Amino acid sequence: MGTSTGQFITALTADHEVIVIGGLAVIAHGFNRPTKDADVWLQPMDSPQAWAQVLERLCMRFPGLTIHTLPGWRRVLGSEIATAADEVGMVRIHGLDCPLDIFRRPNEFPADAFDEVRSRSTRNSDGTWLPDPLDLAISKDLTNREKDAMDISFLESLVRERWLKQLPTADPATARGLLDRFADWRSCEAALQNPNPEVRQIALHHLHEFAADGDPFSQALLEQREIP
Repeated sequence: MGTSTGQFITALTADHEVIVIGGLAVIAHGFNRPTKDADVWLQPMDSPQAWAQVLERLCMRFPGLTIHTLPGWRRVLGSEIATAADEVGMVRIHGLDCPLDIFRRPNEFPADAFDEVRSRSTRNSDGTWLPDPLDLAISKDLTNREKDAMDISFLESLVRERWLKQLPTADPATARGLLDRFADWRSCEAALQNPNPEVRQIALHHLHEFAADGDPFSQALLEQREIP
């Protein structure tokens, strides 16, 4: 019997921090959709060489596993693994029950953002970390894939729901931090309900930017504010 992806990830988390990304993370946040592979972000270590050595040593513990990278999912060995980690930002493990993509540098994140993203994550029962919905959405940005667009829409709805609850009573520093990370006309509308004028001013600043970019909902909110 071969090695399962779960077994490999468990072995990886025994000594290293791992953030689950991709479809599995979206599903864990509650979106019902299929996925054919697994994606994780392994802490970047001090260098691509150190990162590659961790994977190479772990693969040697399980027979039949090989390491591949883009383009073409070509097999890489030795120093080629570190080169792939540095230039491509990820490798794929073949020989498991489903393909496992391991990232040192996920889409839209530098490698050294790992600790910051983990600080906003929640711990899974298997020792991995589940990223904040907004960080997960960012990792799927600019891919031009329909499934990622659907994932982003779902994840942003989770963020929006949290913001709508927090912004009407948030202090200015908290409100600024929330809206700097994610803002749309609905979250700004919630911030306008806040009794603190500084919070309302932050929301208005974002609404003016959205309206200038052609958002009709933001323009309508601004016009309502001008009605005597």
